[in-house]
Amino acid sequence: MKRVFVSLFAAALALIFCGCLKPVSLDAYGYVITVAIDKGKEKEYYFTFALQRELGGENIDSEGGATALACEGDTIFEAVSELEGNVPYSLNFSRAHFIIMSRELAREGALCDFVMTSFDSLKIRPSALLVISEKGAGEFAGGLYSNNDANITKLQTALALDKEKTGMVSVNSISRLIEYNAAGCGDFCSAYGVYDDEIITDAEQKKSESEGENPLKDVETGDRVGGLKSRIVGAAIFSGWKMTGVLSREETMYLNIALGEFENGNVTVYPNGENEATVLLAFVKRSVSIDPFAKGAIPAKVTIELAASPHLKDPGITEEELDDYISNELERVVSQRIEEVFLKCREAGSDAMRFGTHAVKRFSAARAWEEYGWKERLDLLEPVFEVTIVNTDKYYSEDMQ
Repeated sequence: MKRVFVSLFAAALALIFCGCLKPVSLDAYGYVITVAIDKGKEKEYYFTFALQRELGGENIDSEGGATALACEGDTIFEAVSELEGNVPYSLNFSRAHFIIMSRELAREGALCDFVMTSFDSLKIRPSALLVISEKGAGEFAGGLYSNNDANITKLQTALALDKEKTGMVSVNSISRLIEYNAAGCGDFCSAYGVYDDEIITDAEQKKSESEGENPLKDVETGDRVGGLKSRIVGAAIFSGWKMTGVLSREETMYLNIALGEFENGNVTVYPNGENEATVLLAFVKRSVSIDPFAKGAIPAKVTIELAASPHLKDPGITEEELDDYISNELERVVSQRIEEVFLKCREAGSDAMRFGTHAVKRFSAARAWEEYGWKERLDLLEPVFEVTIVNTDKYYSEDMQ
């Protein structure tokens, strides 16, 4: 009898572990890949959801195109409930890659309420990237998919490549925003984008071509042609959960250099005060020291080493002039620009350079750190940026004018 009982028990366990838990057909879901949040007219918010056009299949993230659903609601749950009454599937947020919020809402701190109330309930991944849109978030989301071939994989890759090649983009996930606010030792930065309806996308060119028209018939000198209608123009800086300022693309590059998140990028210089040259910078190493227990001002030192090589120059600049500028002046210029970005962030009440992540290491207990009140002491912070640039002295003659 014991053997029979054990056999039956083993068979029951096998059935339990081999069965499917709440099996659902693939086409029963509409997978939301982008959530855009604007201020509503009749209700609190206006939500735009971009869904991958193909609802089924394993390669859902790589298929081109997207379809949009939009609705007002005092909460995202209210909007989802209303939309699901009009579509033959349920909305699934587990594959959302982008959260886009209008600048207006981000400045009001609406991001905190959205993250705290909806991420767990809707199973939105904290790894989703945050983008702040200068104007309408829904409009910006639409611009991401204005190219028929656009898909979520390409968009993520484009952002990563932009940061890697230029250093002028801040690409951060919601998880880092949650982390910094929970620890109280630094502030968040996100990509900051604009929508440009005048850009002539690849899709528009293809449409004109298929109709037998010149795809560039409406193009005038100075127009932007190709790519998407939405583009990243800098970084949004936060103080806590509220957006408090904006950095240009160039300022974002210097912020990334200070953070040690810079890889490569170009800077424009004027060695003789008139003619222009372009220098390629590459990150080498960085170190930070800080004394949070100093009386009065809080001293900090950021040591940064970069490699530099000439890339392009005007005919009016000799190679000797450019080499001398890189060896003797560029360090001071880069250091000055980093300090200007620091002051801009501090004026916005933001520890965007995250000195707090280094200061907190000097405390032995979390309670002591909380009582210290880092954000209240931010105005006392006086960092020194010591930049060393190694001139690789590699001239690419085919690039020189």
